[in-house]
Amino acid sequence: MPKDALTIALRFLKFRPRSVFEIRKKLEAKRIDEKEIEKVISVLKKNKLLDDREFAKMWVRDRNLLKLSGAFLLKMELRKLGVSAEDIEEALKDQDEESLARQALESKSRLKDAGYEKKVGFLRRRGFKTSVIYKVLREGQ
Repeated sequence: MPKDALTIALRFLKFRPRSVFEIRKKLEAKRIDEKEIEKVISVLKKNKLLDDREFAKMWVRDRNLLKLSGAFLLKMELRKLGVSAEDIEEALKDQDEESLARQALESKSRLKDAGYEKKVGFLRRRGFKTSVIYKVLREGQ
């Protein structure tokens, strides 16, 4: 395995954890042979530097620290990053949508006196399900 393929992958991982899909795309963009890509991915997995399930859990946790988001938005982001449906479901299984929606509304002081439609729009853009949005807003009145 040429050292450059592994070096490229490690340098790419230096900034933030990555999914297998992201590493594969990066190495393909650098015109690395498919066999070499598989070897690099295997080495990274063996050394626990690449794990889609842990990556998805970390992504959900970090996104909710930075910007409270609903499951729909997080699923879309993780799908774009090539994470499998099973790993996405595992990462989202403990997410309390109602609590997060309430916190998201409370975090925006400009929405305190906003109308019902503005609050609905805000929560929809954050990826919360319609049923969760209406339940949270009904309780808040």
